[in-house]
Order: sequence, then C-alpha cells, then structure tokens
Amino acid sequence: MSNNHDEGTPQELVAPLEQQTLQFYGKSIVVVRLPDGRPAVVLNFLCINLELEPYAQMRRIRRTEAIADDVVYVRVERSPEEGGSQAMAALVLRAVPFWLAGIDVKRVKEEIRPDLIRYQREVVDVLYAWAQTQKTLPAPTNLVPSEPVTQPTRPEQGAPLEVWREYHLQMAEVIRWQLDIEQWRGSVESRLEGVEAMTGLIPEILDRLGPATLIPEHQRKVQVYVKQLSQASGKHSATIYDDLKTAFEKPRYQDLLEDEWPQVENWFKVQIERAKKRGKQQSQQSLFDQTEEGQNHDTVDG
Repeated sequence: MSNNHDEGTPQELVAPLEQQTLQFYGKSIVVVRLPDGRPAVVLNFLCINLELEPYAQMRRIRRTEAIADDVVYVRVERSPEEGGSQAMAALVLRAVPFWLAGIDVKRVKEEIRPDLIRYQREVVDVLYAWAQTQKTLPAPTNLVPSEPVTQPTRPEQGAPLEVWREYHLQMAEVIRWQLDIEQWRGSVESRLEGVEAMTGLIPEILDRLGPATLIPEHQRKVQVYVKQLSQASGKHSATIYDDLKTAFEKPRYQDLLEDEWPQVENWFKVQIERAKKRGKQQSQQSLFDQTEEGQNHDTVDG
C-alpha cells in the first residue's frame, strides 16, 4: 500500500463499506460509506477540482471547531497506474457544505470562481442524492437484540429484597430494549422518507447540472490560444474573448461546452493562421513600399 498519507494520518485506517466515483461537471469526486453508515467525501479530489492546496484546507478544517472532528482517514482503492491503495482524508458529508461555504470566492483564481460557485450551490445536492439512494447496507448487529426481552414476573408481596432487586434489573433491561426499538423504528421511517424525497429530486438535480462545460485543462488552453492570437493579430485579449463568445453565442467563455471543444480549438487555429498570414502580407507590402520608395528616390536624384 502506498504511504501517501495526508498530514496527521493515523496509523490505523478505516476501510469503507463502499467506494464510488461520481462525476460533477466532468470532474471526478470519490465518495465512501463509512463502517457506521455515514457518507463521506474524499477531500483530496475536491481540492484538486477546485485547485486548492489539500494541506492548507486540512489545517483550516482542523482549526474550525464545528467540523474538526468530521475528518476520517480512509483507505481509497485506486488503479495501479494511480498508485494503488492510498490513505486519504475524507470529510463527513454533513460537514461539506460548512467547509465549502468557508472558501472565499474572491481569494481564488478568477478562472476557478465559476467552478467554486457551482460547488457551493449544487454539489451537496448531488452528494446527498447519492447518499440517500444507496440500497445495500449491512444491517447493524448491535442496534436492538435479535429476540425481544421477556418481561419478568412481578414478585409476590413480601418477597425478599434480593428478589425485588433482580426483578427491577430485568425490568430496566426490558425498558432499555423498548427504547431501542422505538429509536430504530424512527430511524427507519426517517430514512425511508429521506430516500423518497431525494429520489424525487434526482431529475431536478440532473436538469440543473446540464451539459458539462469545458474542463480546466481546456480552459487553460483557451487562455494560451488567446495569448497566441493576440500576439499574431495585435488585438487586445478582451477583444478576442468577445469574438469567441460571439462566435459560440455564450455570455462567458467558461460557459463553452466540453462537447464544443473541437470546434473551439479549430476556431482558434483558423484565427491564428489568418492573423499570421495577414501579418506576413503586411510585412511583404511594407518591404515592397520601402523598395518602391527607394527606387523613386534614386530616379529623382538621377
């Protein structure tokens, strides 16, 4: 197993009951089910998606009393190419909204701000939808006794104190069992209601997500292409961004769809090639004009 432990990783790791990879706007999020049934999200993937420093976020979580105890170190299974099994910090799902809300949008890179806002507004719905729709969970063995506790027979009047003491101890066990049963029933009903509610929200969540926009790698390539086109054409970067948005009918370049990337890349290549060709023609024309002017000057002097 890899020794890629996060800061403060304990020697003993939790083996999750299940692990799954979700897709959110074209980026992977790894979620796990802890042995006690709680859903959690592997923090490293969230940080990578939002270009945040994982260690810095761990320190921020540790300093935040409200969620400091909601970090659990789990064994995450990955492919051999990705390093195999690794120990990673996971944040219990209930703490994720609090953590995301604490990230100041103004302090992250400008190109990351739309992604961060999407996470703050939408990712929790997706995560809770996953958490509520899991159907195969091992039944807890220590919730209530498998057999009901038999109520003891009340002693006769005048029975010894030792008999009465034993009777009351047995009655305490009966009452404890009944309370556990009531708590279990309430938990099951709440879970069923939650599953029904979240299942009804799934279509709305999927509609809200919509088609995937450009992945960060392609957004960075857009910025590189804009710089190249600016150098080739002499246009200001803002003008090129406006031309791009007009060509693809988008209010912002970050709203370009990942499915449109081949067309976007081709648009830049055509624009850059045209700008270079115009620049070459202008240079040739300038050289021709200078030569013509020199010849005319020589004629006059002669």
